[in-house]
Amino acid sequence: MRVLQEKVCAFRLVGHSKRQFAVFSRYGLAVLTCAFLQAIGSHAAHAETVTLLQAYNRMIEAGTEFGMIDADLAASGETVKQAKGQRLPRVEIALQYDQIQQKVISSDNTAYATGSSQYPKISMNFTVRQPLYDAARFRQLPLAKAQDAVRKAEAEVARNRVVRDMIVAYFSVAQAQLRVDRSKAISKGRAEYERALTEDIDAGRREADVLIRAQADTLAAQGDQMDAEIGMIEALAELQRYAGLDVTGVVINGSKIGVVDLASIKNEMTEANLMAMSPEVQSARAALEVAKRQRAVAKGASQPSVDLVLDFEHQMTEGSLFGGGSETQTMTGGVMMTVPIYEGGIKKSRVREAEAGIKSAEMKARQSENAVTARYKALMQAAKVTAGRSGKLSSQVRLTNESVQAADEQFQSGRASQGIVLEQKLRRDVLKMDVQAARLQQLRVQAELYALFGALDMTTISTQAGG
Repeated sequence: MRVLQEKVCAFRLVGHSKRQFAVFSRYGLAVLTCAFLQAIGSHAAHAETVTLLQAYNRMIEAGTEFGMIDADLAASGETVKQAKGQRLPRVEIALQYDQIQQKVISSDNTAYATGSSQYPKISMNFTVRQPLYDAARFRQLPLAKAQDAVRKAEAEVARNRVVRDMIVAYFSVAQAQLRVDRSKAISKGRAEYERALTEDIDAGRREADVLIRAQADTLAAQGDQMDAEIGMIEALAELQRYAGLDVTGVVINGSKIGVVDLASIKNEMTEANLMAMSPEVQSARAALEVAKRQRAVAKGASQPSVDLVLDFEHQMTEGSLFGGGSETQTMTGGVMMTVPIYEGGIKKSRVREAEAGIKSAEMKARQSENAVTARYKALMQAAKVTAGRSGKLSSQVRLTNESVQAADEQFQSGRASQGIVLEQKLRRDVLKMDVQAARLQQLRVQAELYALFGALDMTTISTQAGG
């Protein structure tokens, strides 16, 4: 990264032509930021390039991206436990202390016609209540399980999105690196061509005005190289978010970059499979199931509930108006049915709210299916286009190799200038890098298709990317 930044800063304005001044104006702001870029580069003491799999492992080890997802998922299991507890007995114990003051106002009993007394009373109640039927409480468990499924689906969507974004960032850096290499090759080729022209002009074989155009082309190539290097820095910043600040590039081995099997993709990644595998679609459908469960709970609140009740009471009284203290025990067992009659329309309102939630969830599910389908079609079209471009570029490379050989033979026989040979070699070298860039673009599209299906395989994708 430090080397890259120093090369960006090495750009200098030379010449006085209008075109050179325009190039300087275009990149002047970038030149002014060189000191800042070098300051950043000074922190990359352990700089290294990584493969896709290494970048993924670094992201996993850091744990920053997945930490919040896992924390939220851990909480969802507690909801299910709480819902299961709704079906278990309720056991309560109550202790009560009362200070009673009793006064006779009137009585037919002449012995106790008047009088007063003050005494304490201690009561202890032990109650066990087992729900036998309670629709609202019993339906909490299916609701909790549906909510747990939603959280798991949302977690899968989030993980899938993070990994997809990391892969996209990786391929963006890879393509940016190739653009830098391409611009360097063009800049080098222009400089060599300029030197060859200078030799021809000195030998009297070319006119001097040709050199001015060549110098302008060289300067423009240097400006394009700077543009590519700045783009590389910007792409790298996004990858560093996932893989660490010490990453300065990605591993690109042109000979190992795989070729995407478009026919296999068409056969395996069908639209029917998409609806069954897409994390986004599954999450939306799980949310619809939650909405239906919430409606069932709301309706259940209007139904009677039946409980088995066991109550034990122990009471001690120390004195009373009509005699001494007492100690009693009472045990009661039975079945209690509770029928809700009127609660201000709250239950009906909750049912209507749940019905509206179902309609909203249904629309969101359809919207998710439509969005995923549209994305699928766009990516399949992109896969077809990139495959076609890669094939055409590969054919062009073969033809250019023949052109380089022919130009070299003409130069050796004195029928062509060295500039012609240099131009053909430059065209060949640039085309080779364009083929690599096209294949990387294919792999990026393939990876996004895998992500759409929730079927990312980092080892396979990294191997195909030449890592």
